[in-house]
Amino acid sequence: MPFRSWPRPAPVLAGVLAAGLMLTAACSHMTPLGPAGEVPQPSQLKSPFVLEAMGIQAPTAAGGCPAGSVALSGGPGQCYRELGTPATFSSAAISPVSAISPPGTAAGPPTYGFTITLPAADVPALTEVTTTAADANGYLGIAVAGRTWLLPQVTQPLPGPRFHVFMPGKDQVLQLQRLLAPPGRQ
Repeated sequence: MPFRSWPRPAPVLAGVLAAGLMLTAACSHMTPLGPAGEVPQPSQLKSPFVLEAMGIQAPTAAGGCPAGSVALSGGPGQCYRELGTPATFSSAAISPVSAISPPGTAAGPPTYGFTITLPAADVPALTEVTTTAADANGYLGIAVAGRTWLLPQVTQPLPGPRFHVFMPGKDQVLQLQRLLAPPGRQ
């Protein structure tokens, strides 16, 4: 699936349109592209973001999506529907963008990503959304400033305050990171 973002559809479907990012609970072999240093303490974001559990539905016989779901341009034949209650986060620490080579793989093009560290008070909401997605063999959508991306399938809930968002293109991950990070934190 190509990695692109689309404008958000009607408010009812906020957090549902998208194209790929990767959400992981841990990673290694990261090489910072931005300024070096520790991840700052969570603070007010430039733009809040919404995480929402999403499930796949089969298209209708006519080729459209059933009511309550939406098709993705990068995912032909797939319709996504909301699962559970979305969570909105307005504070987090956003790390500089890094390049990684997944451990145990042959050398190839790196993926790019950054780390989001939530305040301790927001961890239960993150765990709830990721548990809903994992229990349904679903996905996560992340919506920021009117744009939404699809995160891959969730295999287990995220129990901690820190998670990583990765994309294969540096420009795409920088766009998302800039939407979130307050000025001076990019």
